[in-house]
Amino acid sequence: MPDRPQVAIRDLAGRKGLVGGPFGSSLIGSDYVTSGVPVIRGGNMGDGPWVGGEFAFVTKEKWEADLARNSASPGDLVFTQRGTLGQVAIVPNHDPVTYVVSQSQMRLRVDPNKADPRYVYYACRSASFRQQIADREIATGVPHINLSILGDLVVPLPAMIEQKAIAEVLGAFDDKIAANGKLAATIDDLLAAKFDRLTAKSTFDPLTTIAEVNMASTKPCPGRSLRYLDIASVGVGTYELPEEIRWENAPDRARRVLRPGDTVWSTVRPNRRSHALVLDDQANLIASTGLAVLTPKDNLMAFVYQATRTSTFTAYLESATEGSAYPAVRPDRFLDAPVPRVEDSERMRFESEAAPLRHCVHSAAVETRLLEGTRDALLPELMSGRLRVRDAERVVKSVV
Repeated sequence: MPDRPQVAIRDLAGRKGLVGGPFGSSLIGSDYVTSGVPVIRGGNMGDGPWVGGEFAFVTKEKWEADLARNSASPGDLVFTQRGTLGQVAIVPNHDPVTYVVSQSQMRLRVDPNKADPRYVYYACRSASFRQQIADREIATGVPHINLSILGDLVVPLPAMIEQKAIAEVLGAFDDKIAANGKLAATIDDLLAAKFDRLTAKSTFDPLTTIAEVNMASTKPCPGRSLRYLDIASVGVGTYELPEEIRWENAPDRARRVLRPGDTVWSTVRPNRRSHALVLDDQANLIASTGLAVLTPKDNLMAFVYQATRTSTFTAYLESATEGSAYPAVRPDRFLDAPVPRVEDSERMRFESEAAPLRHCVHSAAVETRLLEGTRDALLPELMSGRLRVRDAERVVKSVV
């Protein structure tokens, strides 16, 4: 097995290649505008290898006056300094070509003569690198690290040709995962547009006309297993399929039976829009009582899901919340949530077009789970040298 040198991050940086975010009043909320130079914040670093998502901006004048030293450019790596430690992302190689890192981020510009930036990204995604962060984090107040700590952390550094080969192998997985994400987003946009046209002049009925709420519940089944879907597992239109656990280890909130075609909505802080269409056919998939389970009537799973994604539906849930510290909607309030009134024939027509596309999105999500699992299993093996790149390439060809 190769004895790879361990090289400190600071030794891979180019000239002025390791910088932090702006200090104090150099960047405050009132500086943000609707267009200009994008600012990289924590929310821009959580989805795949690339910086992306919805940005805040500062004016070019503000950047030139106060923030030029905190810039990031295509190919730079951005690390979280405080908050969700261990996040790292790459600035993509397209317009815009200039970004600013916020106070909660740090930027590394890799010297291309010393290392391949995308290889360094994957090395910094490894469990061993994240463990170094955990071992060095400053726990006072919000957990954080600083430039000195980041610069001290080390990564294995094989020869440049092998760095590029490893980055290409692991990048093939991320490229396919990104393509699946774009497919899902395109289908979401398409079906939203179809639904908007269909319901443009509709009045509203209560949700109970098209769906049941929390139709089936269960009790603990000692000696058996379940997959427990909690609020944390649900995003905006997505969910993570939970691992199996024993009922003896399940929380008391594991009560809602889930079936393929159900829509789940978080009853807590509905303004966050945590909801998803569940299409995994898992008999032991059980939801938390913190999720409202909406079971479609007449097999209209795609219609019900789309009807509960409207701004009118979300606004109703927000108005129905109770409590200030832990704002939540009682499950029975979902029964009266407004959904567009549509003729039966039109609902069926929408369903016939939308259901196959929703299954297509789900198939892509299942593939993405496999890709992510395989990539994450290969990463430490490639970094350590226990797995040769040529062997990993065979895995790529069989999966991607």
